[in-house]
Amino acid sequence: MNFRNQKILSAAALFVIFAVTQVYIGVSFAKPNGGSAPAVSPQQLMGILTTRDNQPILVNGVSAVSGATIPSGATVETPDKVGATINIGALGSLCIAPNTRLTVQFSQSGNGGDINANLAQGCVILTTLKNVKGAITAPQVSGAQISPTTGGTIDVCLQPGEAAKVNQAAAANAGAGASGLGCNPPAGAAAVPGGLFGLGRTATAAIFAGTGGVVACIVFCNPSPSTP
Repeated sequence: MNFRNQKILSAAALFVIFAVTQVYIGVSFAKPNGGSAPAVSPQQLMGILTTRDNQPILVNGVSAVSGATIPSGATVETPDKVGATINIGALGSLCIAPNTRLTVQFSQSGNGGDINANLAQGCVILTTLKNVKGAITAPQVSGAQISPTTGGTIDVCLQPGEAAKVNQAAAANAGAGASGLGCNPPAGAAAVPGGLFGLGRTATAAIFAGTGGVVACIVFCNPSPSTP
């Protein structure tokens, strides 16, 4: 076979390969999808951590500060003088006092869900929204539950050598939460010692913030009448 014929055969072979490739690509694009696209799994619900003055606490044995994500089933430990708050999306929040160890579990279903704090030691305030069931479980503690019908707040304190305290404002008094904001004891709980008229530091701050101008005017704008 001469060189000219060999070139013709090579070109023809290349043309056939190119044509077959184009047909295959066209058929592949035109082929209907054998099924619907795989469903995208819903994003896992996470809590968001805030710590007092951004100081570290332990989450599953690892140091964590404000902004860290908290998965369901996490074990949380707060050191001395460091409180923390876990905001759990549309379900509620958990305010944790210093020197506390607990495991928090939560899940979301439709417009509701549930939050459960298993308290091993320390103090915690659980707040849930409507349609969310809440509970704090601990040794010697019963009935620390929140009805999903209304939502609400429960306060539990479990200190070594002391009887468990439920809804007595003990957790708020122990410094639960990253700050005093959003971590108030349940309605009807015993007043936190300290503050104005024994109302507690948080309530006192709120009173002065809302009525500071009025108090100042009473003191300075209305001096006592002089004695004749």
